[in-house]
Amino acid sequence: MELNHKKEVVDALFESESQKRAIVEGFSGILVLFDRDMKAQWVNRATYARYVDAIGKSCHDIFCMKSQKCAACAFQQCMQSGKIESSTQKTGIFGVDGDELVFDITASPVKDRSGNVSGIIGIAQNVTEQYRLERQLRHTQKMEAIGTLAGGVAHDFNNVLTPIMGYTEIIRLKMKQDGFSDKAVFDYLEEILKAAKRAKSLVEQVLTFSRSIEKKEVMQYIHPIVKEVMKLMRATLPSTIIIQEKIDEHCGRVLIDPVQIHQVLINLCTNASHAMSGQHGILAVKLELAAQTGDSKEWLELSVADTGCGIDDKLLDRIFEPYFTTKEKTSGTGMGLAVVHGIVSRQGGFIKVESELGKGSNFRVFLPLAQKETAIEQIISLGDLQGGAGKILLVDDEEQVMQVTGEILESLGYTVVGKTSPQEAITLFSQDPAQFDMLITDLTMSDLTGLELSEKVKKIRSDIPIILITGYSDQVSKDAAMGAGIDEYCMKPISMRELSTIVGKFLSTGENAVTQRYRSK
Repeated sequence: MELNHKKEVVDALFESESQKRAIVEGFSGILVLFDRDMKAQWVNRATYARYVDAIGKSCHDIFCMKSQKCAACAFQQCMQSGKIESSTQKTGIFGVDGDELVFDITASPVKDRSGNVSGIIGIAQNVTEQYRLERQLRHTQKMEAIGTLAGGVAHDFNNVLTPIMGYTEIIRLKMKQDGFSDKAVFDYLEEILKAAKRAKSLVEQVLTFSRSIEKKEVMQYIHPIVKEVMKLMRATLPSTIIIQEKIDEHCGRVLIDPVQIHQVLINLCTNASHAMSGQHGILAVKLELAAQTGDSKEWLELSVADTGCGIDDKLLDRIFEPYFTTKEKTSGTGMGLAVVHGIVSRQGGFIKVESELGKGSNFRVFLPLAQKETAIEQIISLGDLQGGAGKILLVDDEEQVMQVTGEILESLGYTVVGKTSPQEAITLFSQDPAQFDMLITDLTMSDLTGLELSEKVKKIRSDIPIILITGYSDQVSKDAAMGAGIDEYCMKPISMRELSTIVGKFLSTGENAVTQRYRSK
């Protein structure tokens, strides 16, 4: 009977050990038994695959980064408290790409018969990908918050730019009409307009960076963007770095989102500056027509060269991979060059990289050249302002914006009735709808929005053309604008030429034909 009982105990013990072994070896995460001195006594198969010489290593060597204080880790806390402790942290364990991995760590105490802690079971699950996704989500949420803030700032800032641009153009026009011929004064006014347009462009860039939807591609020269970025870089780079620019302003146009070119250049210049960090160096930016590549296409070449540390030949094939970086772990995300490569590839372009350790790198971006500007386009761009006739109801709750826009329209030959209250505007319009040939309205107003005002006006008179002028175009979609009866909408601040062109699409030089038919009913 004793022999049978002993055999049952042995069989039960064997089965228990077998079950434990199956659990331990089948566990896909890391499992380690540490003794009281925090030395690894045994590990499961998954741990051995990642850390071949783990046996005898301390918990700090396996799980902690060199910069971490071991006293703060879950294992030390578990040893002191005698309770299960957990934490999520970067570790000294590396992935196949050389990146430090993030683990959810649980430290569970092993106690002897007296209740004293004799060892610790360390359990760790790889949550690196989850950590990356959470970081990306936080970044997306941050960008959405910035977008909300940027929308409000853009609206107010564009209301400030509108009178600056508007009154400058009015002064220039009146001086020409009065025969004023002092070229220096005209040059000063031109510089004011250039500065205001640059400010407008910067607001648009801030908005576009914060939007989830990318801006549409346009045909354009990119040398103004390159010059703008280099001014920004000059303000941010240390004085030890000399910037050299060689920009060909006549090398042609490309079809691309201007903000994406901005993004490409900033990423390349930032990488170049990091390569020269702490030393004197030269950052050379060049824009020119590329030499013939053997195909029938013409290419524009944008290059960024530095005299920094250079890149090892073995790494050149990997520099455009997402999350790959040669920088310190705390100073780079590994996404900059991946973003650059993605943008250039989507445009049908390509990148060549030339680098030598200790001497620097040269990133050459090639973009397909668009068709050259025709003579007709040049004539249109240089043509006179388009004037006209007709009576316009102008509505904007900003007194100064309403006034300057009205003066621009009057200088073009239109009769303008301005209102700062949408309610007053709808009351005036309903009294005699036939007296107006057009409604121009702001979007964001206190009493009624531009869309609500447009809907009310269209119910009274459905054929009147309506133009919406907004400081933040993402607040209204094309479908919402069309549903409210908007015929055209544009961004503040609007130039005299742009305003004359848009209004001229609906109002002829004589009495508006649509209004004339409405009056005859």
